[in-house]
Amino acid sequence: MKTKDFLETLPDLVRAQLPPELGEFQVHPRVTRLTKFYYGRATIHYEVAVQKRQQTVEVGLHFEGEPESNFRHLELLQSLAADIRSSLGDGIEIEEWVHGWTREYELLPLEPLTDDFLVEVSFKVSGMIRALEPLLRSEPLP
Repeated sequence: MKTKDFLETLPDLVRAQLPPELGEFQVHPRVTRLTKFYYGRATIHYEVAVQKRQQTVEVGLHFEGEPESNFRHLELLQSLAADIRSSLGDGIEIEEWVHGWTREYELLPLEPLTDDFLVEVSFKVSGMIRALEPLLRSEPLP
């Protein structure tokens, strides 16, 4: 399967795995080597990036807004890091990133883009949304 097909199929699989109140995400229209899912504000989004040179797939939650807002989200995620890792696994990283952005993510080894790997990645994304979106919704958005 081509990367574009893999990423275009992913949102429907993720949506099917979520409860109705979390299934109403939007998908960023540009699909190349990554796809983004967001609720309301595109600067806060779940992202899947196929990184062929690094032989990885990044599954993460990105905060790409104003640095102050991103820092507050970083503090929130860091304060809940033990619970997040308990829910999503020890491979989860939480960090300040480029341009003052923040992210919570996991790197998966890149496998052939088959239907089985598509399902595996979709479960990672839907699990991340189920675990993190309620935390974000309980905090006032800066």
